[in-house]
Amino acid sequence: MVKNIFFSLFFLFSFFSSLGQSVPEYDQFEVYKQDKDNKILIIPFENKMYASAIDNEIAEYNRLNYSAIKEEMKKGISEQILLSISNKTPAISLEHHKDSNSQILNYIYNSIGLKYEKVKSKDTIELEIKKTDLIKERLNKFVHQTNQHHEKAKYDRGNLNNGEIHTSNYTEERFMNVIIQNPNLLEELNNKYRTNYYIFVNEFHIGRAFSSPGNIYLKERQISTHYTVFNQRGKEVDAGVIRVQMPEDVYSINKIKRDYISSIAKELCSFIPGPKVEKATLVKEAEDNKNSKNQRKIIHGVLE
Repeated sequence: MVKNIFFSLFFLFSFFSSLGQSVPEYDQFEVYKQDKDNKILIIPFENKMYASAIDNEIAEYNRLNYSAIKEEMKKGISEQILLSISNKTPAISLEHHKDSNSQILNYIYNSIGLKYEKVKSKDTIELEIKKTDLIKERLNKFVHQTNQHHEKAKYDRGNLNNGEIHTSNYTEERFMNVIIQNPNLLEELNNKYRTNYYIFVNEFHIGRAFSSPGNIYLKERQISTHYTVFNQRGKEVDAGVIRVQMPEDVYSINKIKRDYISSIAKELCSFIPGPKVEKATLVKEAEDNKNSKNQRKIIHGVLE
């Protein structure tokens, strides 16, 4: 009996020793199945674009100060975006990168502007427009702007009621959008990080609690994230605001990240194009999966 146990342990030791010599070691963060044509840069929100109605409660529950809460939320959004991207496309988070405390973020923030705009329809497909269609589109736009000129003037004037400005045709949903003011910004980021898609997290907000519709005893608060995505040409690929509801008594930062920010990240990452993976990468991944299965069979065979 003792001899059998000794033999099994000796075999396992020999097996893992030979495995370490025959199989090359890889970085634990290396992922084989990645898009060979695209790489994403995630840019966190500026400190001034953070607002929360429950920082006092979060600070007490998690034993953190206010600045630490803000940084945790920044990291949480970037982490969940990275998890949502998974192994589809390589990505870099400036919140986690070694440059996060350097001048690069300040340079980015000084190269952009923020503008409150109408939420646009979600369209993540880039189609090549024919020249004739482009001319038609411009003509239609000109006619539309001409027809709407009178209404726009009327809207701009608005009216005063009890000391407040009221307008009748300004009801569209709005979000905080990014405007790239430095024409060299994306090219410089591409040269530095080899990226060609850019996710700007523009604003993050945790609101006050309100009673849920149909149940006055159930209170929830809203988490909203405003974002913009550009490709390398500076074309706005996707932009808008994503909102999720959270029970009013949730104060754990880990729970907020895991259960609510993760939902925001999944919806935000829906713009990502399908990965274009090299054949050699797929072959390598298949070989690794096969080797892993064979190794498990051998180990289970010895232990059983």
